[in-house]
Amino acid sequence: MSAPSFSSTLYDCAIECALLRQKRRCKESFGSYVCYECKFNIYRYIDADPRQVELFMLQAETQASSIRSAGKLHRIPFALIIAFCLLAAWCGYRDIQKKDERTAARTSLQAPARTARVSQQAPARTVPAANDMQMIESTLRKVTADLRKKVDVNGDGLVNCIDAAVLFYQYYPERGNVTISLNINRNTGMNHLFNVVLVNGVWRAIEPQARWAGWSTYWMQNVWGSKYDRQLNRVVTDHYLRYVR
Repeated sequence: MSAPSFSSTLYDCAIECALLRQKRRCKESFGSYVCYECKFNIYRYIDADPRQVELFMLQAETQASSIRSAGKLHRIPFALIIAFCLLAAWCGYRDIQKKDERTAARTSLQAPARTARVSQQAPARTVPAANDMQMIESTLRKVTADLRKKVDVNGDGLVNCIDAAVLFYQYYPERGNVTISLNINRNTGMNHLFNVVLVNGVWRAIEPQARWAGWSTYWMQNVWGSKYDRQLNRVVTDHYLRYVR
C-alpha cells in the first residue's frame, strides 16, 4: 500500500484539529499563540496566505461536523475537496492580482521615469508543476547576479532584503504563483521581506538572498529557524509593485 500524500495527510491533520475543538478537548481558537506548538496546527507544515488556510480549515471544520453527526467517517472524496479549495484560492488570488494591477497602474502615473514600467501579470500556469524547483533555482541565480552588482531597486542607497524580494518577484516566470511577503516579529527581532511561491500546489516561503549569502537552503524556515513564525506572514506585493521593472 502506498504512503498517503502530503495533501491527504495535511487535510487529516486539519480535521483532527477541528474535531478536538468541537469536542472541547481543545479550548483554543485556531491560530492562537498556543497553537504554535500543537502538532495538529497546519501552519507548522506549510507557508500559505492566511486567507487560504482559513478556507482550508473551514472545509475541515465542516467535515469534522459531518463525522461527529454521522458517528463514523463519511468523507467527501478527497480529490473534490482539494479541487474546490484550490479553485477558490486561485479565484481569490486572481482578484488580488487584478487589484494589484490597478494599483500599479495608478502608481505608474505618479512614479519617476525609472519606476514607471510595471511588468504585467503572467498566465496562471504555463509549465508543469514539476519544474517549480528549477524555476526557483533559475530565479535565485538571476537575483544573486544583480545583488553582486549592487542593484538598488528602490533607490534607498542600500542593497538588502527589499531589493532581493522585488528582484525575485520580477524574474520569477509565473507572476500568478509568487508574492512579495513581509514578516515582522517583535518577539524575535524579525523584520524581513521575502517571497512566497506556489510549489507543487503548496505555498512555500523562499529566502531570495539564499544563494547570494551562500546558504545551502533557500526555505525561510530552514534559514531563519525559530526567529521566523510563518503565522505572521503578510502579503505586501501591491506596495512594492512600483519597483518592478
